[in-house]
Amino acid sequence: MTRKLYVLLMPLALLLGQFAIADTITDTSLNVSYTATSTFTPVTDNTYDVFLNVDPTGFSAGTGFFTAIAMQFKTGPDVSNSVTLVSAPGGVADWSLEMPGGVDAGGCNSKGASSGFVCFQDVSANTVVPGGPYNFEFAVTMPGSDALTAASDIRAAYNTLMNNDGKNLGLTSMGITIQTSTVPEPSARWYTLGGAGLLAVFVVLKRKNSSPKFRS
Repeated sequence: MTRKLYVLLMPLALLLGQFAIADTITDTSLNVSYTATSTFTPVTDNTYDVFLNVDPTGFSAGTGFFTAIAMQFKTGPDVSNSVTLVSAPGGVADWSLEMPGGVDAGGCNSKGASSGFVCFQDVSANTVVPGGPYNFEFAVTMPGSDALTAASDIRAAYNTLMNNDGKNLGLTSMGITIQTSTVPEPSARWYTLGGAGLLAVFVVLKRKNSSPKFRS
């Protein structure tokens, strides 16, 4: 591949890079970082894929477990219709949807349910801190055509033992923005990318063939 082709394809690479949008916050008291990203493929049910990375490798409050996580999904006054856990540390079966709502030292609770909070509880005693990083994926369906682009909150609980009968190691309650990028339908996206690539190759080959040739 010639240098000219690299130059022509560079804007395409930059365009693809725009699909990754993230917001990272750090709980400095516990040395835990949270990074949220989201993508939206236009479909009829207005569903978003929300990815959450939890990095507790610097956790400084002792040895214990990451026991519960609550995320808020909303747009203005409207909250999500449904939230499904797609993937989680150890597998989805290790986490139970206790109830809509937030989390406190005792685990998931019903507080904040009307504000779009959904809480998942670790029932496996496998998610040890310090450790990770840990990755979650949520499928979030919003009402109507609401976009999931609001400033939200994230809450997390850390304990020494499971079943909430141990020492509370710390709670996180911080604001995080779920910034969403729109991804075209797969077929349209690949047609676009394929056409751009063929056009770039055609331009380079045409210029190469039209260049004057000299004989020694």
